[in-house]
Amino acid sequence: MFDINLTEIMYKYGYLIILLSSLIEWETFIIIAGMLAHKKILNLNKIIIITIIGSILSNQILFYIGKKYGKSLLSFLKNYNVKIQKYSLLLKKYPYFFIIITRFIYGFRLISPIIMGITNISNINFFLLNIIGAFIWTIFFTTSGYFFGEIISKSIKDTTKISKYFLYFFLLLLIIIFIFKFLQKKNRYFK
Repeated sequence: MFDINLTEIMYKYGYLIILLSSLIEWETFIIIAGMLAHKKILNLNKIIIITIIGSILSNQILFYIGKKYGKSLLSFLKNYNVKIQKYSLLLKKYPYFFIIITRFIYGFRLISPIIMGITNISNINFFLLNIIGAFIWTIFFTTSGYFFGEIISKSIKDTTKISKYFLYFFLLLLIIIFIFKFLQKKNRYFK
């Protein structure tokens, strides 16, 4: 169907794609990067370093956005009121632990650093806990991909087949997201 050499694309742009994926904490691609490291297409140490840096940067930026624009953002984020209230309770009860594990909680990953910025958590405490959280998150997902890559490579010997399957999966995922967003907008107009 497509005559795309994904291995070549990953050699050229793989680390940039990893950085962008880590900025939005898209663990699916970080797992895939770990699999590519297993196939010796990418270097595992570079993946880990780039992912940690990207994850730290994104959360720090969102944290400072929360510090600077926090109160005005709350009105903008009114659709997330229930999540914000739940998050605030957990943050008050287990502040340091929650800062570290928030990357693993779907639905809180991007909004949580903003909410943390609104609270009275100090910049240095957030920064140190952000580093720890980024390290744990990165190691977990890259090594999962690395070891999962070993299992998959035993069942599928051809790397280009693996790459094409991931491309098809990614395209299908984008199409599903697009259709879902389109239907959401359409339903708003007809209510």
